[in-house]
This record gives sequence, C-alpha cells and structure tokens, in this order.
Amino acid sequence: MSEAPEPSSLRSPPRRVSLHLWIARHALAFSAAFAAIVLGAAIVAASVTSIVAKRFEGRRWSVPSRIYSDMTVVRPGDTMSLETLADRLDHRLYRRQTDAPQRPGRYRLGEGTIEVYTRDFRYPGRFFHGALARVEIAGGRVKTIFGDSGEPLPALVLEPERIGAVFGEDFEDRTPISLEEVPESLRDAVLVTEDRDFYRHQGVSVKRTFGALLANFSGGSVQQGGSTLTQQLVKNLYLTPKKTIRRKLVEAVMAVVLDARYPKDEIFAAYLNEIYLGQRGSIAVTGVGEAARFYFGKDVSDLDLAESATLAGMIKAPNAYSPFKNPEKTRARRDLVLRMLAQEERITPEQLAAALAEPLSPRTTRREYTAAPHFVDFVKAQLAEAYGEKLRSEGLQIFTTLDVDLQQAAQRSVTDGLAALEKKYSRLARASAEGPLQGALIAVEPQTGAVRALVGGRDYGLSQFNRVTQARRQPGSLFKPFVYLAAFARRDLTPPVTPATILEDTPISIFWDERQEHQQWTPRNYDVSFRGPMSARRALELSINVPTVRVSLAAGLPTVIAAARAAGIGSRLRPYPALALGAFEISPMEIASAFSVFANSGVRVEANSIVGVMTGEGEVLTRKDVPLSPALPADAVFLANSLMRGAVDRGTATGARAGGVRGCLAGKTGTTNDGRDAWFVGFSPRFLAAVWVGYDDNRGLHLSGTEAAVPIFATFSKSVPVSAFAECFPVPSNVVTAEIDPETGGLATEVCPKRLTEVFISGTEPTHACTVHGGLLDLVGSVTP
Repeated sequence: MSEAPEPSSLRSPPRRVSLHLWIARHALAFSAAFAAIVLGAAIVAASVTSIVAKRFEGRRWSVPSRIYSDMTVVRPGDTMSLETLADRLDHRLYRRQTDAPQRPGRYRLGEGTIEVYTRDFRYPGRFFHGALARVEIAGGRVKTIFGDSGEPLPALVLEPERIGAVFGEDFEDRTPISLEEVPESLRDAVLVTEDRDFYRHQGVSVKRTFGALLANFSGGSVQQGGSTLTQQLVKNLYLTPKKTIRRKLVEAVMAVVLDARYPKDEIFAAYLNEIYLGQRGSIAVTGVGEAARFYFGKDVSDLDLAESATLAGMIKAPNAYSPFKNPEKTRARRDLVLRMLAQEERITPEQLAAALAEPLSPRTTRREYTAAPHFVDFVKAQLAEAYGEKLRSEGLQIFTTLDVDLQQAAQRSVTDGLAALEKKYSRLARASAEGPLQGALIAVEPQTGAVRALVGGRDYGLSQFNRVTQARRQPGSLFKPFVYLAAFARRDLTPPVTPATILEDTPISIFWDERQEHQQWTPRNYDVSFRGPMSARRALELSINVPTVRVSLAAGLPTVIAAARAAGIGSRLRPYPALALGAFEISPMEIASAFSVFANSGVRVEANSIVGVMTGEGEVLTRKDVPLSPALPADAVFLANSLMRGAVDRGTATGARAGGVRGCLAGKTGTTNDGRDAWFVGFSPRFLAAVWVGYDDNRGLHLSGTEAAVPIFATFSKSVPVSAFAECFPVPSNVVTAEIDPETGGLATEVCPKRLTEVFISGTEPTHACTVHGGLLDLVGSVTP
C-alpha cells in the first residue's frame, strides 16, 4: 500500500528562500568581515604612509660632515704665479673657458691676467658674495686686483677647499643638490634610461609591472625588475635589495603612497641624491652631485651633454660602466643613451653628432680626497667629543685654519728633505729596514694660534701615527731660550743677566739631592770642547750647553719651570739641572705653541685648528674664539728673540735663510746629547714653523738640528709669503741699546777691536767702559755660579 503524499506544508521551502534566510542570518558577520578588511587596509595604509612620511620629510640620508680648509685671500704684493692661482681655482672646481666669465665658478686665463667670477659662500659668522674680478700678475707677484667696474680691490677671496669628511657606518659620500642645480641634459638622460613615463604614472607603471610579474612567475623567481624611478627610490630609502615578490608588492604600495603625497620634482630630486654611482676605495659615491665631482671634477651644474649621458648610463651598473675602469664599455653605454635622447627628441641631430664626437674625459688624475690626512685626523679627534654621531650623519660643515698651499709645501718639504738626508748620509737609508727616518712639521700663525700646516709623518699611507700631536720627544737645546728668558725676566739678580753677560764655558759639576740620594751631574757640550769666557748672546747663538746650565742656576730652576709653564708647556718638568738642556719629553705641537709666545711678544695664544662649525643649512654651531693672555714680560721676550735672531744670522741656524727669507727671522736649533732628536723652530711675528727629525723607536740619528731639521725648514720657507717676514718684533718702551765690547760686556771704547750694539732692559745696561783694551778691567756683568 503506497504512502500518501506528504502535505505541501511539510515539504522543505524553496532554495532561494533558504539563501535569503542564510544571508539574513549572516549579514552581521559579512559586515564585520568587510569592516575588518577596510580597517586593516586603512591601518596598513596609515602605517605605510607614516613610514614613508617619516623618512621622506625627516633626515633622508646620513650625510658625512665636510672638513674644509681656510678661505684663500689673495692680496696685491703676494708671491704668486698665474699657474698657481689657476691651480687653486681648479682645485675648487672652477671651469676654465675662453670667453669672459659670466657666471660664478668660471675663469679665463689671459696674458698676465686671470679673470674670475667667484662663488658665494658661507663662512662662520660671515657671508661672502661672489663677484667678477681681474687679477694682474707680473714678476711672480700679484700686481693689482680690479673689480667688475674697474675699481681696485684690496683682495680676492676664494671659498675654502674641501680636505676631508667624516663618514657614517654606511661609508657613503654624498653632495646633496637641488633639482635646479641639475642641468636639463642630465635630467633628460636619467628619465629616458630609467623611467620615461615618470611624470605620467602614479608611482608604478602597470605595463612594466605586469610584464615583469609575468617574466618572474614564468621563471619561478624574481628575474626582471620593471621598477619605476619612484620604486627604485623606495627600494633604496626603505627596503632591502633582496629580490622577492613580497618585497616588490610592498615596494609598489609605498611608491604609490610616495607619489600621492609629494610633488614629482621633489621625488626626482631625492632619487638623484640617492642613486648609487660607484666606489672611491671603500667609500660609496652616492648621488649625481658627488659623482660629478668624482668622475669629472665638476659641480653637477657644469656637466655637459656627453658627461650627463655618461652618468645616466652608469646607473644600470656603476662599477661596470666606470670611466676609470672600463672606458670603452662606458663610451658605448654613453653613446646608447645619447641616441635614446635623440629618439625621444630631447636633443637635436646636431647635438647628438657633437656629443658622440666628444672623447670620454673623466679626470685624468684622481687627486687624493684628503690633502692633509694627519691634520684631518687631528680635527676629527678635537670634534668627536663635542659632536659625536652628528659628525657622521648630519652633514656638518667644519671650517679649519689649514692653508692648503702651505700644507702641500710642508708635505713636500718633509718627504723630499728626509729623502735628501738618506741620500747624503747613506747610513740613514740602510737603517730604514728597521723603520724609516721620520719627520714632522707644524706651521702656526702666532697672533691667532691658527695651525696653517701639519705634517705628522713621512707617508700617511704607511703610518697614521701623528708625530706632531702624539709623539713625545726630548727637545734638547731647543729649550734653551726659556732658560735665558727666565734669567732676563728676573729683576732681583745682582748682577743682572743680560745678553752681554760674560759666562764661563768651562767644566762644571753640579750636586743635588733626589729622594734623599746625593746626585752629581757633569754637563758636556755637543762637540765635547770648551771655549772659555763668552757672552750670553754667543752662548745661545752657538747653542753651547755649559754656559746655559750656569744661566739656569743663576735664574733658579723653579723660575725656568715657571717661564715654561707660562708659555704653555704642560709636560712634566722636574727641577733637575738637566732640565736646562731639554731633558724631558714634549710633543712638536706643544713646543710650537710655546714658542708662539716668543713670536707674539709674550702673549700666549693656544694653538687651534677649527674656525667654526655650521649645519648644512648655514646655522653656526661653534665659532672659535681665540683668547689672548699676557704670559711673559715683553722686554725679556724681546731680548730672547734678539738672541734667536742672532742664531739665524750668525749661529747654528744660518742655513734657515737658504730658502730665500730676507726679512725678520728668529730661530733655535735643537739637538739631544744622545743624538736621537733634531729640531728647528723658526719664526717671525706672523709666522712660525717647527720641524722634528728622528726615528720612531728612538734609535740614534747622530745629526744635529742644524744638519737635519734646518734644511727642511729652509725648503718650506720658499712657499711662505714674503709678507710673513716683512714686520719684525716691536721694541718695548723700556728696552734700550748700548755699544759694548762683546768680549768683556763693558761699554765699548775707541780702542776696543770689536763693537756691538746690544739690547738691554732699561737699568740693566752696563755703566762702565771696557778697560781690558786700555783701562781697568770691569767684570760687573760676569756671572759664574
């Protein structure tokens, strides 16, 4: 029996009714899911936007701090040739041209003249405006300087030259530039090679991206980039270079965000500053600004069409297309870029032909980036504590006291001078197997303490040890002027010590107690001989030891130490008799600073190397103030200077004038009795240089300061402006002169065979005539401790 059909009311409802009910029941879940997706997307977008904005609107790069020399000031009367001035301009990337310069950074070389259009530049506390000037040079000297309208100018001022940098951990060198500085030829060349649609797409190119994705999916990995210029910038600024599909997707999203938030020109400028363009040793050359300097020795604004095409072509593979490494390959790549520009109608057929005919012309020589490596190290050490990480990342501008021309001359003088010594004394060359003969030189401007040149060793590539600041050596007889100064300054001695005082150069033994132990010291002269009675003047001019020891005992060793301390010597000084002959250790930097007190008529100025520090935007962070402090009596200093002028004119330092110095020059040689150190310090009121020669391991040099150090100074002095020696030491009001007999120290008579005009502090001059040559002997000025 069949079953009755089921009533319709009991059958399942139609399917569409069930679906509606299901949707109704799950509507809330759908809404929540959609909201979650929208919220998640918003959060991701906000996060990406925040990341993009934080870097792009903040400090985009770690920019190395730049270290600059001092500005160059050229005045009428300066010793200079046309070639020297042109070289200074070339170092600062000025462009030589055949037409009259019409814009900053250009110059024209003529017959006896240079026309130059100087650049604007900031200097700590000042701003210098660029202007057109004409410099006339004749007979090796600057004759006149005229302005644009023909008016005479007191000087030509050139901006400081870059001498070094402080790099961060990424070791990137970058010269940030604005888009306005980039020539149109370079902008077009980059766009046609890297992203022709840059100004039309929204951060990504759909066509390029899908083409790349198809190629990558078919290959199973990322094989093709397809990146726009914006995506390349995103990858460099925000992401790792690892090629994955996930990274490419993130890159695309960030590129769209970047394009939506910022103007195209700003993105393009960032790209041009960020792109990697090769290596300079361990340093990455980053951005077109630094690349233009490195490859062509130019500011980016001065690149021509062929050079622009070369840089644009290098972006694909900077080291493979380096004009220094692969010139033929680089030229082929450059020519390809030029033809692409012509196809895009960015250049005319005539411009194409002219550019293709241009030779590939990178800088013929890659000049060392750091012209003064020991000096730069010294500057870095001085600033490290004050600025720390800012030095490596915030692009500070550090202006120093360095004179680049004097620095180059100083390095040549030391290098060539040491080689000449090894050639003259073959034993020095044979000893080089144990460590080469070394030298150091520091030049200082006494009135300001500015370090104008610093050579810390023979070859920085072989030894970074800075012998000017880090070496501790015995000054030997270089210390003697402080002994005589201390004695001249004592007004309570009876009789007083003066340049005319007669001293005994005869054997002497000195006894003293050290830690309750009785000690005896018998000083000797360098040549192990004795000369008998001699004046204090001759004793210092000839650097005789025993008379100097007698003066130190007359003045008192504590007084000698006090004079040295007042001059700025901070090294350990003990009141032992051998102190008078420089039996302690000191650095060349310290000795140069102390001798500046002589050059500066008793006023002490600390040696300094930094003029000021500014931010990249020109805000002055530090400006060096030079405190002046009277340290020693000017009259006693003048007498000591008079004796040291005699050392140059008649004594151990007569060779110092071999370089051609004809003006005011004082100086003192230094030699240690054990023959390990040779010194010379030469100075005038406007110039001072200290030279040291020896071995790092304290081996015996067995040469005097006269033989080893003075020739290096003489060579260096050829490069010092003659104006540095034009003025001499001012005469204090209480210094008087008298005609004396140099053998007795008494006032000279008509029968005295020798006469000398001597200087005295008023009240210490002799009052009795010499009687040895026709009257009673008067040895009032005799000192025999």
